[in-house]
Amino acid sequence: MRWLGCIVSSILLVSVACDNKQDGANSGSAATATPATPATPATATAATAMTDGGAATDEGGSKAPVIAMPERPVPRPQTMVRSGMSIEIQQKAISYMVAMRAPHLDDVPAEPTYAADLVAKLKPIVLSMDSGADKARMDRVELVANGRQIDLLMAGGCDEKTPFRAVVSRAGVPLATLVSHGVLVIRCNDVKIQCLQSTRDSDDVLCTTAPRHK
Repeated sequence: MRWLGCIVSSILLVSVACDNKQDGANSGSAATATPATPATPATATAATAMTDGGAATDEGGSKAPVIAMPERPVPRPQTMVRSGMSIEIQQKAISYMVAMRAPHLDDVPAEPTYAADLVAKLKPIVLSMDSGADKARMDRVELVANGRQIDLLMAGGCDEKTPFRAVVSRAGVPLATLVSHGVLVIRCNDVKIQCLQSTRDSDDVLCTTAPRHK
């Protein structure tokens, strides 16, 4: 169903604004940390403050708890949510993908400069991996949400292993390095599907039917 891809794109755009708002709040020396995670079931119960080093702590000075992810739409090691699956599963997929990109209390601030450098490094790599006939027009790499997400847009060749192969195998950048610079998701999208690779967890990959035309 094309509506799944459209809804996901709309929700991700909303979360961009939330993420940017949080990044602005984190610039203060004692700002309240508010995670931009509308889809996550757990929320912080204690008031939090940002230390000079940018780590979230509660009022007692201890590290704030990591926010739990929502339930996966399909159990591991499955990665694909197809258009023929139930509405409930597809709604879970939407919530889960939004939560993958949303910053947690213990995530470092986004680093747009680092993300932009990574985008430039990935452009020739993604083009070489693109198997689509129209890759000259459709292939590009984009920075999303101030650097929280990197999109690998392709004419063909996106699957559950593409984000990892492009960034880790080809570019030589470990997922842990991406997390340390605030990049939380690497996403590929071609004319058939999209796949999101979490940088927090190398085994956390989710794909959905989401054809693109431009």
